[in-house]
Amino acid sequence: MQINIEKIPGGFRIDGLELKSGKCGCTSILPCCHSFSKVKKSGNQLIFNAKASSPNTKDNFRWGYKVRKSDYIVEVDFEDARDKVICSGFYPPSLKEWTDRGWEIISSENEKEDFNLWRCAVCKWLYKEKEQTIKFEELPVDWKCPVCKTGKDSFENIG
Repeated sequence: MQINIEKIPGGFRIDGLELKSGKCGCTSILPCCHSFSKVKKSGNQLIFNAKASSPNTKDNFRWGYKVRKSDYIVEVDFEDARDKVICSGFYPPSLKEWTDRGWEIISSENEKEDFNLWRCAVCKWLYKEKEQTIKFEELPVDWKCPVCKTGKDSFENIG
């Protein structure tokens, strides 16, 4: 079975799923978040490490998984925080996204808790859909980031 791995800006796409690197770009609006994500390729293996916890977060936890399909392995290790406000890295696909594509779970530790995170490209503030009453896509076109007042079109979905 042929698995397609392609280089994309900031990372790799494997079997249609993206693993992307991102790092803190410290803004003058918010304090440094100390967060990052990085992905490296070694043969038929992709290794993704990320950190969303910081000196300011208190509710930190670790999660990750290792999946295999054919001769390919994807390994994820994530130091996360439930109380993060900003984040500069990217989140990997959920374990379910891998298994839906036929990947076998080799190991799993805890689970990803945040879904549908939108990040402001200017100040790195996070719009967490699970904590809001409105999905991001349903926000009015003229909605602004509550921190830096940039427009909705400056946000990107990071996980």
